[in-house]
Amino acid sequence: MERIVMTWGFIPEENTSDTIYCGDAETSGTTELNFEIIEDSCKGIDNDFNVKLENSELWDSESSFYAVLATYISGYMTRTVVPSQIYGGYVLVNDEPDEYSSSFKIIDSEAGVFMNNMQEHNGKIFLRYYFEEDGEIYEELVCVSSINS
Repeated sequence: MERIVMTWGFIPEENTSDTIYCGDAETSGTTELNFEIIEDSCKGIDNDFNVKLENSELWDSESSFYAVLATYISGYMTRTVVPSQIYGGYVLVNDEPDEYSSSFKIIDSEAGVFMNNMQEHNGKIFLRYYFEEDGEIYEELVCVSSINS
């Protein structure tokens, strides 16, 4: 089985953690939501998000998928995240950056863990992305961006 896994998170301004563990919001002091895309649906792993989608919607900044996902993430994080920003992170980690990706930067990470030295990423959103096939993880990346920049 193939699946895409995305963790969307926010690192609060007052965060004191020097290490962010994607998928472990309690330890990292972050706010996070985890999603998986399998075939024609995107479902929350740790939440009740569930939306049908066409593969082509992943490559369209104006697709209804990104609008629905942005609304859901914004409601949980109590910060406004716009659809084009979510799209921009997605296309960047898939090696197809465009003008919506310009605020994101891919950072060094290993197994979803990255450094927050001197709280350099505080106040930013992040995306951890990976592709999984038959239990093997490929293309794991983390990128960060100022919110709505």
